[in-house]
Amino acid sequence: MLDPREKERLFLETITRNNRWISLIARNNAPINGWQDLEQDIRLAFWKGMERYDGESSGLDTWFFSVAQNTIRYFRRTARNMKKRDAAVYSNRAYIEQDRDRPRIIEKFMGELGKLDQQILTMHLEDFGYAEMSAALGFDEVNLRKRMSRIRQQLKIRDKDR
Repeated sequence: MLDPREKERLFLETITRNNRWISLIARNNAPINGWQDLEQDIRLAFWKGMERYDGESSGLDTWFFSVAQNTIRYFRRTARNMKKRDAAVYSNRAYIEQDRDRPRIIEKFMGELGKLDQQILTMHLEDFGYAEMSAALGFDEVNLRKRMSRIRQQLKIRDKDR
C-alpha cells in the first residue's frame, strides 16, 4: 500500500508524463462532444486504482495504460447504452443527428477511416507536429504529409456532399 504522499507524487508524475497521450486516447475513443469526459474518467479511474498498485515504478506506465483501456471499454459500453435509450425516447433521428454540425461531420468521417488514418487525423487535430507524429507512428514525415493531404481531400469531398 502506498503512502498518500507517494501516491500523489506518482499520480502527478504519470499524468504529466502521459497527458498528451490521454488526450489522444480520449479523442480517438469518444464522440466529439464526449472526449473531455473520457479524459476525466481515465484520470479518476487511475487515481482510484492507485490503491491497488503495488508500487513497482517501472511498470507504472504499463499499468496506467491498462487502467485507461478498461476505462475506455466501460465508457463505450455506457455511451452505446445511452444512445439506444435516446433512440427509443427520441424516435425522430433528425432531432438527434444534426449533420451540418461540423464536429459530428468530423466524427462520422473518422468512423469511415482506418485506425492508422484515425490516429494521424487525431494527432493533426491535436496540433502534433509531423516530427512528433513520425516518431510516435514510425513513418517518414514526407509520407505522413502525403497521407494527411489525402485525408483532408477526402474530408472536403464528404463535406461538399452533405
